[in-house]
Amino acid sequence: MEYPRYPFTAVVGQEQAKRALLLALVNPRAGGLLISGKRGTAKSVLVRAAAPLTPTGSLVELPLGATDDMVFGSFDVDAALRDGERRLRHGLLHRAAHTLIYMDEVNLLREEVLKSVLESASAGMFSLERDGVSAVEEISCIPVGTMDPAEGVLSPVLLDSFGMFAAMEELEETEQRAEIARRVIAFERAPEAFCRMYAQQEAELQQKAARAREMLPAVEVSHAILHLAAQYAARALCVGNRAEIYLVEAARALAALAGRIYVMPQDIEEAALFVLAHRMSRKKEQREESSRRQREPQEQQAEPQEESEDEAPME
Repeated sequence: MEYPRYPFTAVVGQEQAKRALLLALVNPRAGGLLISGKRGTAKSVLVRAAAPLTPTGSLVELPLGATDDMVFGSFDVDAALRDGERRLRHGLLHRAAHTLIYMDEVNLLREEVLKSVLESASAGMFSLERDGVSAVEEISCIPVGTMDPAEGVLSPVLLDSFGMFAAMEELEETEQRAEIARRVIAFERAPEAFCRMYAQQEAELQQKAARAREMLPAVEVSHAILHLAAQYAARALCVGNRAEIYLVEAARALAALAGRIYVMPQDIEEAALFVLAHRMSRKKEQREESSRRQREPQEQQAEPQEESEDEAPME
């Protein structure tokens, strides 16, 4: 018998992280999600609680010590020797089809494994080569990682490979802390009864996510919205063009959740909270200097007009 999962809607606070997870679940093309927070802020609880919101109702976890064969699969040598057939033993990426592949303590994973997982998820495929034999497998999974920044950070390249980022809040108010304790104790004492208390909220959120996924293909993005996304990415001084692409895809998910088939400027504005924060590659001083240089031509154009007004002859 499977032990009940802590309900997603029972997690106190953490609205930004919840919202970002929902966007990742609605639109895999938004590039997955990295959640950062200190120990004890319910990072892993929140991600595992999102399993019922996925199309499969489950998720796949990638352990810290995962080998390449565990992640990507291998060829069945016994079948090859016995039957002369090339048969693939599927790995975790295959098992994560249409759902989350969850990487806890992602900053402690072997960098080459994490890089390959993120690249494969983005490309929707990977090439497996073993002992001179190769095969290409198509995949469709959503990478979600959690990390405690005190245990180490990711390189800018790996950070950029995650479409979205959310930071867990440190809930310090007495009432919130007391409510967290009350709910956790109630869940541990009677998990099934506790889950029944949130069953309706969970069902409503599952339906909302499912409707948004169905609507997503119909959501259109106008030229003006594309231009706005590019402006946001440029102002944040993001390197490359991933930012505006993920920005648009996250905004499409927001529109679908709102029941619209078109993206509005406020969708881009909200999506920017998740897409741009971890991509600002330059220091504050550099961003301010770039902004100042962009303003200079406008100020120079205004100066002649002011002088001509001062020098105009009086009648």
